[in-house]
Amino acid sequence: MDEEEPQAAASPRKPSRAKSEGAGPDAVRAMRAAATDAPPPPNVEGVREALLHATEVKPGDVGAASEGDKPKRRKGKGGGNGGDDDGNGRPPDATAEILLRQFEQRDVGLFWFPPDSSKPKVHVCGPIAAIARTRDDHGENWGVLLTWKDNDGRQHEWPMPRAMLAGGGDGVREYLLSRGLYVAPDQVARQALMKWLSIVAPIDSARCVGQVGWHQGPAGLVFVLPDKVYGPADGERMILQSSGSVVHAFNEVGSVEDWRREVGSLCAGNTRLILAVAAAFAASLLHLAGDESGGINFQGASRIGKSTTLRVAGSVWGGGPQGYTRNWRATANGLESVAAAHSDALLALDELGQMDPREAGEIAYMLANGSGKARAGRDGGARHALYWRAMIVSTGETSLAELAQEGGRRAKAGQEVRIVDVPADAGGGLGLFEELHGSESADAFARRIKDAAGRCYGAPIRAYLAGLTERLARDKDGFSDWLAKRRTDFVARHVPEGATGQVLSVAGRFALIASGGELASALGVTGWDAGIADWAVALCFKEWLDRRGTVGAWEDETGLGQVRVFIEAHGSSRFENWEANHRDLAGEMKGEKIINRAGFKRANDAGAWEYFITPEIFKGEICKGLDARQVARVLVERGFLVPGGGGKFSRSLTVPGYGKLRLYHLRAEIMGDAGDGSDDGGKG
Repeated sequence: MDEEEPQAAASPRKPSRAKSEGAGPDAVRAMRAAATDAPPPPNVEGVREALLHATEVKPGDVGAASEGDKPKRRKGKGGGNGGDDDGNGRPPDATAEILLRQFEQRDVGLFWFPPDSSKPKVHVCGPIAAIARTRDDHGENWGVLLTWKDNDGRQHEWPMPRAMLAGGGDGVREYLLSRGLYVAPDQVARQALMKWLSIVAPIDSARCVGQVGWHQGPAGLVFVLPDKVYGPADGERMILQSSGSVVHAFNEVGSVEDWRREVGSLCAGNTRLILAVAAAFAASLLHLAGDESGGINFQGASRIGKSTTLRVAGSVWGGGPQGYTRNWRATANGLESVAAAHSDALLALDELGQMDPREAGEIAYMLANGSGKARAGRDGGARHALYWRAMIVSTGETSLAELAQEGGRRAKAGQEVRIVDVPADAGGGLGLFEELHGSESADAFARRIKDAAGRCYGAPIRAYLAGLTERLARDKDGFSDWLAKRRTDFVARHVPEGATGQVLSVAGRFALIASGGELASALGVTGWDAGIADWAVALCFKEWLDRRGTVGAWEDETGLGQVRVFIEAHGSSRFENWEANHRDLAGEMKGEKIINRAGFKRANDAGAWEYFITPEIFKGEICKGLDARQVARVLVERGFLVPGGGGKFSRSLTVPGYGKLRLYHLRAEIMGDAGDGSDDGGKG
């Protein structure tokens, strides 16, 4: 094909159709020969020969190369203008090689020399090098790893997805300019830059991934952060590559020693702070333990220090001008992107109450479920859905279930298990805290530790990941066994007998959090003694369990609660007195006038009310959003509902003035009233 060059003239020249069509091997060889024989620009011959040395192939050998003709691997990080080798020994595309001859790296940057020697050279941009070609495990998302220095001498690296060159490439230039690279503003230079980025083909290669977290590398598991990879370094380099600028807070300021002295030491004695920090470390264990996303929500009144937990926990992973914490106040699509950017990491979310109550349940379930919505691409095909594994630490004055109810929805059992509410108030009269470490007040202590977390952040997780990946490389199976044993031991020590799977699941989550804290302490990151994280996490789990009030299934307790709430709200106004109603001689009903009747009530021998509820009200109002049969089954099992015959939960009873009706017969014990629950057979 005939090359399309950036146009220096005002009226662009169109490539000849005769030349662009049917250019076979002979034409390509002729083009290469012409480009090779063309006189170079003044004083650039030596630079150009060095530039093209790595891509040199024999004329005519475009289809295949002998072993001796294969490109040689450059040592170190080359200038990036060399040819490519795809691992199969094939030389670079001949046309790309010819086009590369038009570019030259000089001390002041990259230059383009138009094929028409009468036209002046064009300064494209400042000094820049392409050091590796990138692609993912599926052979997609190809790109090139670029490096340059800004005017302050700071080195920058960017794995640029080549898909960003589609269209005008404005996003590429914007990124390079924002990171201190000079990019010439005129149209010719801009087109030349896009051409160079399209054809530059480094010898070295790197494996790109689309998000932070655990990935399988050539030599084992590695953990990828935006600027560093932890784990076995054998084989190809792995890097994070994303379209556009990767905005993140995985920054590092200060050393792990600074953090341990200024932040970690102040957490000692404060169960909520220890829980939050341990959860931050445990985020990287989710994948290793085979767990899904989930976490904890510190629920409590304002001004008791809830946001302090997020600042402290976030300092484990990073920080910056905007801090590490994100906000619940976002759309579902926005939180999808936020969660995907925190895979295998801590996802700190503040102010649960700011979320739209109508979307609260769905968003929380989405975050805990670990995947976003499936969407169609521009061509109508399915786009890859976002996915993640994240440890969520949240704060709010309300619980997720309460917020969902505000929006007319009902929280699901899975939400209660995945994101559990922990009382933010530690109960010691100091709000969230128990130990002030010499500060004069809880408020002063909160400011003290928040300021410290704003000065020292990011180093703890890096030290932790270095130790964790080293241990995995030594004995991955042994580490998995250690995690499993700790979970078993935690459940055995802290979960009562007869607990349902939901309670066991939450216990497993707390066990993983405790493991994260204990491992960080064993690696010398926190400065806490062994057992401190176990103690604090176990105490918080017990408070959650006490607050829940039962080790039974969430749906069962919710159903019982709804029955009690309905009777408390309507026991006097919507239930007719069984014995007060009768028909006179004319057949007219005499007695109470009840509007929107829900059923009847009758005093038992002890004087406590029993309730008889119509099926329509029981199913449509009391059990709304729940399985009415399951609620009835639980009521029977607890001794609160008198079942009918033939496997039915309702009974056929004769009600004075109404005759036979089918009703749900609730004993007085449902409300905790005294009484023997005796039944008179339903005869009034």
